[in-house]
Amino acid sequence: MTASAPRIAMLLPEGWVRIPIAGEGTTSVDDIVRRAVARIDPRRRDLARVTLRTRLEEAVRGAERRGLHELVMPVAETNGVFMPVSLAIGPLPRQPSALRSVEDVLVGFASATPGALAVEIGGALGIRFLVDQPARNDASGALEAPPVRLASYIVSPGPGHPEWLVFSASIMIPDAENSAELVAVMEFVVDSLLATVAFEENA
Repeated sequence: MTASAPRIAMLLPEGWVRIPIAGEGTTSVDDIVRRAVARIDPRRRDLARVTLRTRLEEAVRGAERRGLHELVMPVAETNGVFMPVSLAIGPLPRQPSALRSVEDVLVGFASATPGALAVEIGGALGIRFLVDQPARNDASGALEAPPVRLASYIVSPGPGHPEWLVFSASIMIPDAENSAELVAVMEFVVDSLLATVAFEENA
């Protein structure tokens, strides 16, 4: 993690991993890939190794460009199902003035964000809001990125953590008749994950 990255504890579902960004990112990818492919049929390991490494390295590069602290995502099935979800943790791009109270900042965010809900993250008050992004196609009309629902959680961890954080979950919206129900399940998983967050004192 970067020097300013907060120490965060959380419980992960089966098959999920945490990837710190910056200096530790590459080492973490190596370790994750090695452990993940060890459980795969030897005849499929080479392809699985290349596919997973490419996916994780692309994710880390994107996180580095965005200045994120950490990525949290599944690399294997959870109870027999692979979840099309990922979570990014980083500083809020535009940090509020230190002269404003936490309550004032949150009220400002909530009033400017339709559908925002009050949540508690790591014992601190925050807000949660959803934004749907449509599918993106390239110039030829081929699918470039699937539609996703972005669930964002904004929080000020409290004393000893001056930086406001945003936990951004990306949930792929499946092309299925019951897509609304499936996305709702993924939202519940993310909400449950965030409910386990605890902010620790930096060393």
